[in-house]
Amino acid sequence: EEASPHIDALEFEKGREATFTAASTFFVKISGGCVALIRSRDNHLLCERIGLLNSLSFYFASVAYYVSTLLIDLSVFLYVALFVLVSLTDLDLEQLSGLGSIFSMEWIISLGFVSLVPQTCEMVLEYGILAGVQEILGGLFAGLLFFLFQNKSIASSMKEGAITGVAPYLATGRPLANQHQTWRDIYVA
Repeated sequence: EEASPHIDALEFEKGREATFTAASTFFVKISGGCVALIRSRDNHLLCERIGLLNSLSFYFASVAYYVSTLLIDLSVFLYVALFVLVSLTDLDLEQLSGLGSIFSMEWIISLGFVSLVPQTCEMVLEYGILAGVQEILGGLFAGLLFFLFQNKSIASSMKEGAITGVAPYLATGRPLANQHQTWRDIYVA
């Protein structure tokens, strides 16, 4: 028996961003505000006075996740558009290889799958080989859909904020986890 008593208490309405809809709304709100932060005069003056290394530290501690998500979204769009244009020109992989293009190779393993290596190592150490790999593979499809939706929501909100110059307020009063919100409401928000 322990020397000091420990009591776990579940507080009502804690962990409200754990649902799909609440997390989406929260990320849309924060990424929209991120654009306003980037454009602010205070941010400009702060970065002008703190030097390069401190500016980089400030960037990675504040808006880097949202900016990199936007850049990844734009690069995927450009990548797909490039392949559509190459397909319209009737070039195949052999002809692209003859031109010395990096696009002559099909990318089988992307960085997304490479980033599973550390998580797989952690799960194998925690649960064992069979259970760890089973846990990774079991959550792969759901995680793919969840993060695809999150990344598109963040990128869309940042694009809208950059174009309009407005970071709309979203009421993330964080409803109860079982309160229903439609997909349309989340997407329009």
